[in-house]
Amino acid sequence: MTRMLRKKRLLGLALGSGAARGMAHIGVLKVLEEEGIEIDFISGTSIGALIGALYAAGVPVQQIEEVACDVDWQQMARMIDPIIPTSGLIDGKKVSRFIAELLPVETFEELRIPLAVVATDVETGEEIIIKRGPLIEALRAAVAFPGIFSPVRFGETFLVDGGLCNPVPVDVARDMGADKVIGVCAIPEVTKPPSEDILPPPPAQNKSKNFLLDFFNAESVEGLLKEIWRPEKDARTKDPNHKKWRKPPGIFRVFAQCVAIMENQINALRLERDEIDLLIRPDLKNITLLEFNKAEEAIRAGELATRAHVKNIRALQGGGRT
Repeated sequence: MTRMLRKKRLLGLALGSGAARGMAHIGVLKVLEEEGIEIDFISGTSIGALIGALYAAGVPVQQIEEVACDVDWQQMARMIDPIIPTSGLIDGKKVSRFIAELLPVETFEELRIPLAVVATDVETGEEIIIKRGPLIEALRAAVAFPGIFSPVRFGETFLVDGGLCNPVPVDVARDMGADKVIGVCAIPEVTKPPSEDILPPPPAQNKSKNFLLDFFNAESVEGLLKEIWRPEKDARTKDPNHKKWRKPPGIFRVFAQCVAIMENQINALRLERDEIDLLIRPDLKNITLLEFNKAEEAIRAGELATRAHVKNIRALQGGGRT
């Protein structure tokens, strides 16, 4: 009896937001490539959009990894355009030039794998999905974290980070034509810090007085903020479960936790509604929002999480003989 070929399912990959934690997406792509698992569609939000675009453009995953691990993030901070605060602290024109240097293409139409980038209309909250036209501006909009980067003008709208409305764009990949969708979530579940102080102490030496030069280093930011604003003893709250006084969370911890809480809540609702086929969630709890200097650790976490799901991914993709 003749054995028939079973049609291979089209596989979509939804790469989510997460700032520095999103470097885990590189580890996911490494394992998929090593295992010979082809991706037919990519949707991306925030850092996921950037990494997805590089891969869709044909940039070797090893090269993407080298860039992430070798970049001097202190030097990168000098590329930032500080502006008088109006709609954001940073104007991302130099960031656009940096992205352009990494990408070998300029438009969505030139990509080897179909890509959809998710952004948010800052005035209406509407989800904006970009799949055609100039690629650089779309990516700049996708990574424009509100309050940090200025919104990006896109036609008659002003766009910011897509993580505000769709942290892991599973439904977008499915709408592109994917039969099965793998989502990658780089947002750790919110847990209470184990230490009483909540945050690590500021660095003992080599402290920079330049906020922008330390922007991508969470510990340095926290140390600098503690120098600028030191809560007085009477501003601390006493935990009834402990004999010692606990320091209240610092401003950077509050900011990062608010983002994590918001995106976790949105994520849970979206993933339940969108019926994801497989969720990969690397262990990234030891990496904070802006610790890009921990790229190697994030990439390894992505690799470990993906290897644990290889068998399930192959089952989703199907194909072979019946």
